[in-house]
Amino acid sequence: MNFQSVLSLAPLRISFLGGGTDIPRFYTQHKGAVVSAAINKYVYVHVKRHDVLFQEKYRISYSDVEHTQERGQIKNSIVRACLEFLDMDEPLQISTSADLPANSGLGSSSSFAVALLHALHVIRGEDVSQVQLAEEACHVEIEILKSPIGKQDQYAAAFGGLNLFEFVENGSVRIEPIFTPNVSSGRLFEHSILVWTGQTRSANSVLSDQALRSEINVSNLIDMKELAFKFKDQLLIPSLDWNHLGELIKSGWNLKKELSVKISNQEIQAILTELENVSCSGYKLLGAGGGGFVFALVNNLDTLSKIESKSWSTIRPKLDQSGARIVSVI
Repeated sequence: MNFQSVLSLAPLRISFLGGGTDIPRFYTQHKGAVVSAAINKYVYVHVKRHDVLFQEKYRISYSDVEHTQERGQIKNSIVRACLEFLDMDEPLQISTSADLPANSGLGSSSSFAVALLHALHVIRGEDVSQVQLAEEACHVEIEILKSPIGKQDQYAAAFGGLNLFEFVENGSVRIEPIFTPNVSSGRLFEHSILVWTGQTRSANSVLSDQALRSEINVSNLIDMKELAFKFKDQLLIPSLDWNHLGELIKSGWNLKKELSVKISNQEIQAILTELENVSCSGYKLLGAGGGGFVFALVNNLDTLSKIESKSWSTIRPKLDQSGARIVSVI
């Protein structure tokens, strides 16, 4: 069955530990591991069939608006690549929006790719699995567009939940959902907060710099992978030790800073210093670096009030358990 209109969404994510080990250059030699969680902030994609009475064949709406006759003329690289990958040649109107800014360290480009692929499959009546969505989004971003990114964001967006993702040498991904009372009850996220740095950045420029230093960074990435396994093990303990979890996160952040001089800056460090001053258990900058959101974990819930009383913009995230999904179909 072919549909006229499809609205889809995919969640953004928090990467706790292991980021960088999901890049092919690393995991094909050493395996990789990341612990991440999908959160209740989303990228939305609406795809509808475009009537031939309109002057353009494709109408693409995001932060810009495009009207084109050929899919190869589409400037939005993810839209163009997804349409070409699925060989979609019919007139379409595609629009997207998000709960949070792009380039903020929450994997929004991959969430967009996953949500768009999902909507495109459904509008032409095709069933698609979470694994297929994740792998197709990886193919679009990494193979077709040659983005210097890893595979964690696409899997987090497709599957949702809190997971340990292991990236095997042959390119396959092992998924270990982390189900504990502390996770399912939301207690982990009751002790979590996101702080907006006020800066956005392109992940590609930071990751490209890391790639140039890849031989130097191998030992750091191996240590970061081991921290991901330790973090997962700590989450499985019934009585969470917030200070221990926080120390693991800070250890990962200290290793991450050494991967590229572009990861941190004075403004980001000023926020981290303030978080240290209010006794946060752990903190890190999310995403590739250079801007976006800082994740903070606290032991004492009163610390959250101290953070929120400052002049920063903050968000209390919650866990998304469902991953990519279709909101409506006509």
